[in-house]
Amino acid sequence: MESTLSASNMQDPSSSPLEKCLSSANGNGDLDSEEGSSLEETGFNWGEYLEETGASAAPHTSFKHVEISIQSNFQPGMKLEVANKNNPDTYWVATIITTCGQLLLLRYCGYGEDRRADFWCDVVIADLHPVGWCTQNNKVLMPPDAIKEKYTDWTEFLIRDLTGSRTAPANLLEGVCIVVIHLMYL
Repeated sequence: MESTLSASNMQDPSSSPLEKCLSSANGNGDLDSEEGSSLEETGFNWGEYLEETGASAAPHTSFKHVEISIQSNFQPGMKLEVANKNNPDTYWVATIITTCGQLLLLRYCGYGEDRRADFWCDVVIADLHPVGWCTQNNKVLMPPDAIKEKYTDWTEFLIRDLTGSRTAPANLLEGVCIVVIHLMYL
């Protein structure tokens, strides 16, 4: 039996959390922020299956391997430092646009409301750090190539952009590493 996701199935209240996040992420169920990607039609619907069999969906507490803090503590609007996609030896400040379990949709600071460069990252494997980490660890903080020429003084821009903003707490980002290490030894 073929079993793939469909955007039409995602409205069901018994859908999986990922399906719900996909549905709300950008309105069409796409995980990738680039145009042209989509989900295939499905021949199976979990909501219908549960209704037909009289079964109920497993509660989230059944999945102990999913760290609760990963699901709930990252908030849209929080700032963090992330490896620069085109130059991984450098970092730049990004804003969390939306969350989906352990997935974050990020936008580099300096892009304003331009969503074209938004990107998804997995907090478990991505190179994410609290704001200030680069300074403390002598790492280079440099804007992405696409916006380098947008401002003449990036230090001034960051001071304005970060003033009054919420940053992802260090303990939350450190907790991700602990979960990874713990899962490696299970």
